[in-house]
Amino acid sequence: MKKNKLIVLLTLIIFASCNDYLNREPYDILGNDVVWSDEDLASGVLANLYSRMPVDEFNASGYHGDLSNAEFNMLITDEAMWSGDRNGLNGVRVLDPYYYSLWNYGHIRDLNLFIEKATQSNLLLKDELIAEARFLRALTYFEMVKRYGGVPILTKSYSYEPGQSIQELQIPRSTESDTYDFIAIELTEIANVLPANKGFRRATKWSALALKSRAMLYAASLAKYNNKMPNPIILPGKEVGIDASKSNEYYIASYEASKQIIEGGFYLNPDYFNVFNTKDVNEMIFAKDYLEPDIIHGFTYRNATPSMAETENNGSNITPYLELVEAYQNLDGTSGKIETTNPDGTPIYYAKIEDAFKNRDYRFYATVLYGGSNFKSRNVDILAGQKIWNSSTWSYDYKMGMSLGETDQLYRPVIGLDGPLNDKNVTNTGFYIKKFISTEPGAGLVTKQATNYWPIFRYSEILLNAAEAAFELNKPEALGYLNQVRQRAGFGENSLKQLTFEDIVHERRVELAFEGHRFFDLKRWRIAESTFIGQDFHGLYPYIIINEGSVNHLKYVLEKVKPARLFENKTFERKNYYTFIPTDAISNNPKLVLNPGQ
Repeated sequence: MKKNKLIVLLTLIIFASCNDYLNREPYDILGNDVVWSDEDLASGVLANLYSRMPVDEFNASGYHGDLSNAEFNMLITDEAMWSGDRNGLNGVRVLDPYYYSLWNYGHIRDLNLFIEKATQSNLLLKDELIAEARFLRALTYFEMVKRYGGVPILTKSYSYEPGQSIQELQIPRSTESDTYDFIAIELTEIANVLPANKGFRRATKWSALALKSRAMLYAASLAKYNNKMPNPIILPGKEVGIDASKSNEYYIASYEASKQIIEGGFYLNPDYFNVFNTKDVNEMIFAKDYLEPDIIHGFTYRNATPSMAETENNGSNITPYLELVEAYQNLDGTSGKIETTNPDGTPIYYAKIEDAFKNRDYRFYATVLYGGSNFKSRNVDILAGQKIWNSSTWSYDYKMGMSLGETDQLYRPVIGLDGPLNDKNVTNTGFYIKKFISTEPGAGLVTKQATNYWPIFRYSEILLNAAEAAFELNKPEALGYLNQVRQRAGFGENSLKQLTFEDIVHERRVELAFEGHRFFDLKRWRIAESTFIGQDFHGLYPYIIINEGSVNHLKYVLEKVKPARLFENKTFERKNYYTFIPTDAISNNPKLVLNPGQ
C-alpha cells in the first residue's frame, strides 16, 4: 500500500510540473479511493489544483504568443511598451475581444469533484481542505466574472450518462450580480474555517477576506459607474449590468472585509522593492510562489538591462513609458513631470542624468530603472547620443551610434551600455523595469532562473480597497488609509488633506504598477475609453553635450521622443469592456447569451 501511495504522489508531482497536465482531467486520481483515506495524498491533489489557479503570473501564457500573461498585462495599458523581439506586440491597437479568455470549467469541475470526494471522506482535516478548494473555486469564478460578466455557476461535478438529455448539462449564465453574490457567500462561509495564521502559499482566512474585498469593490464600482455612462452596458437578462441600487451594499461588503484584514496584524514593509524581492508574510497575503529547482520563472532574464544580462540575446522586454514615470509625484506633492526645457524654451542642462529624477515617490525608484540609477551594485548606463555644437550653424548636430557602449575618437560616450536604441532587447523608451527583477545570484541565467513570487493579494491593496470603499460611502477614515500607503512611499504622515476620486485612481496606478490591476481598474470605473483614446506614449532620451569652452560641455539634456518601434497608438472600444464568450463554449451550450458586441 505504501508503495502504491508513493507511485500516486510521484505521478502528481510529475504531472503538476508538466504543461500537458494542465489540459488533462485527473479524474482517475480524484476518484481513487486511496486518496480519500490519506491526508497527504488528498493534500497532494489539492496542491495540483492550486498549481492550476487562474493567476496572470510570470509563467502563465495564452493571451498573446509565448510571452507571459503578466507581461501582456503590462503592455496592454499605459504602463509599458515591448522592447524585445517580435515588434508586432507594439501593434496591438485595438484589443481583440477574445483576449483575456478564461472559460475555466475544467478547473471548476475538478474543484467540485474534490469538494464532493472530500465531503464523503473521513479525513481528519477535510473541513479545511474543502474550504481551500472552495476558495480556489471562488477565485476562479471571480476571474471569470471580471472578464465575462455573469457566468454559469456550477457547484457540483456533472458527467454525461448514456441516454441523458444533453440539455440538463447546458446551464445558462447567471446574472452579473448573482455571480458576485455567490462569490461573497462562499468567502463568508469559509473565512472562519480556514486558518487565521499569516501565510501566502495556501488559502487562509485573510486571503478569503482579501478576495472578498477585491470582488465586492469590483461589483460596487460596476454598479455605480456603468450606470453613470450615457448608454450603460447591459444585457436584457442582466448577465451584464448590475443595478445601481446595489452599489452601496457591495461597497459596504468590501469595506468590512478590508477592515477585518486591517485589524489582523498585517503591516507595510518599509522597503517597497523587497516586498517583491523577498518572501514577506507581513505584507503578502496570498502569492504564487516559486521554488528551485523545478518551480522557477524567467522574468528576470527576459527583462534584465543589457549591461546586467546574464543570458545573451534576451532581456529588455518590458520598458516603461515616460507617462508612467511622470505619474510618480515629487515628495513635495507636486507633479512628477520631467522638465526638459526652461520657461523660455531653452534646454535644461543636467550635470548628471539622475539629477532629473531626484526627490520622487520612493516607489518610483523601486519600480523603474533610469539613467544613472544604481541596481545590483552597478549604475544603469543610458545615453542616446551626442549633441555636438556647430558654430557655423549656431546649433547642435546629433551624433548617433549604432552599437551599445560606442564611444568617439576621444573615448567619450556616444551610446550607453544600456541604450536606448530602436532595436530589440534594449530599451526603446529610455527606461527599464526594476520591480520583479530578482537579485538572487544567477536569476538572470536561463539555466537557473528566479524564484521570487508573484503577488496576488497584498496588504497595501487592502488599504487602497478600504480607502476607495470608504470614500464612496463618505466615511472620513478613507483619507487615513490612503495616506498610510503614501507614507511608506516617502510622503508625510498626512500628505493629502482631502481625498478625491482622482487621488484613488492615481495611487492605485503607482502602488500596484505592473501587477495586473490597471486594465481591470480602468474598466470597472468605465474610464478605459477616455484613458486610451487620443493618448500618445513616449520615451525620454538623454544626450551628452559636446561644446568645448561652454559651461554646458559634457552636461546632459533630455528629449521626449515617440519610440519608432511603437507604431500604433492604443485605443479602446466599447466591446472591450467584456471578453467575448469562447466560440466552442457557445457551440456546446446554446443557452449562453452572447456579450455586448459579440
